[in-house]
Amino acid sequence: MKKKERMEHVIMGDSLRFIHSADLHLDSLFKSKGHLPERLLKQMRSSTFEAFDRLIDQALYYDVDFVLIVGDLFNESIRSLKAQVHLRDGFKKLCKKGIPVYVSHGNHDYVKGNRYPIDYPENVHVFQTEEVERFSYWKAGIHKANLYGFSFENRAVRERKVQDYRKEENPMFHIALLHGSLETNTDHDVYAPFKMEELYERNMDYWALGHIHQRQTLSHIPPVVYPGNIQGRSRKESGEKGCYLVGHNGEEWNLTFLPLQSFIYEEVTVSCEGVSSPKDLESIFENAKQQISHTNSSVVLSVELVSSSGILNKWESEGILEEWVEIVNEGENFEEEWIWIDRVMISEQPVWDEEELIRSQHFAGELVKGADEVTEEEIEEWISPLFQHRKASKYLSVLTKEEMKKVKEDAKRVAIEQLLMREDNHS
Repeated sequence: MKKKERMEHVIMGDSLRFIHSADLHLDSLFKSKGHLPERLLKQMRSSTFEAFDRLIDQALYYDVDFVLIVGDLFNESIRSLKAQVHLRDGFKKLCKKGIPVYVSHGNHDYVKGNRYPIDYPENVHVFQTEEVERFSYWKAGIHKANLYGFSFENRAVRERKVQDYRKEENPMFHIALLHGSLETNTDHDVYAPFKMEELYERNMDYWALGHIHQRQTLSHIPPVVYPGNIQGRSRKESGEKGCYLVGHNGEEWNLTFLPLQSFIYEEVTVSCEGVSSPKDLESIFENAKQQISHTNSSVVLSVELVSSSGILNKWESEGILEEWVEIVNEGENFEEEWIWIDRVMISEQPVWDEEELIRSQHFAGELVKGADEVTEEEIEEWISPLFQHRKASKYLSVLTKEEMKKVKEDAKRVAIEQLLMREDNHS
């Protein structure tokens, strides 16, 4: 079944249909490794607003019963008037069509942080406190759904909240909104922690989650779903971003992802084996762009160049790589979909065999074994002074597990290279 046919099938048979979104992060700042032209920076700064506008358009197009926004509508607790008014105007469009909106606030836009709130139209229902509350949704005299949720009053909610969700009355559906994370999650700050068993025990029909920016389905029966955020804001938030169109046809749930982003972050790897001249880099970067030309969105691109010759590091130190990136980027037309190379990484593949080094009596083998035994905790301890530095800390973000692993591998490679190079020079 084609996507369009499938969506029409879902819509025609739905006894309930809604949009599940979260983590709008309106007013977000955007980080870049390089200098961005002003017109591109302007597009990026408006991207969260544009993604929200598309969310409203989709709700109207699919004539949903209601819209859920599960926390972090704003990127900061002190919300700009611009962001609040933009949100209100979108809600007004839904109000004209009789579409309710159910909103909870999360750790970024916690309730007590907003000093200058504005009024939203009557179709907007906000969970105001950290006590789990209930809203009822009726349509044509039928009690279709109860919606349960809470908002963060302060920046952090550390206690478990799931036990406070209790089904009330007898609507067709019980839907729970929860801005929080699995207690075992290590990639994000853990707020309102929960276990899957705890969710199952509440016997809800659908768990609408927020807080984790990666799209995830933790369970299918019942659905326990993170829609992710609606617009990627850094390299860590790559790929398509959007919301879910959720429908129930009387027998089962159907979830269709609706992309909303203005642009995406992507990363590609390109082999530079055989490259001997700087002029070859133009085709290398064009090849990198071709790898993601199938997307229907503008792209902020990170390129990893792989080689074993060592020539790339030389060209990088001479500024040749940076100059070619500037030349390729200058050819982009920002009136249409664009691909902007934002970061170039060099991955020099070792010309030695680690297993052979370990088996040998060479000191480099001891270095390999020692490096492999280094823990994440030790790396965090070694780099912590950087994050405490008054000036440097402003430009740093916490390393992910993958980034930590890469730091260790890069350090090991450089150390072995230097060791073997010195040995060659003295032989």
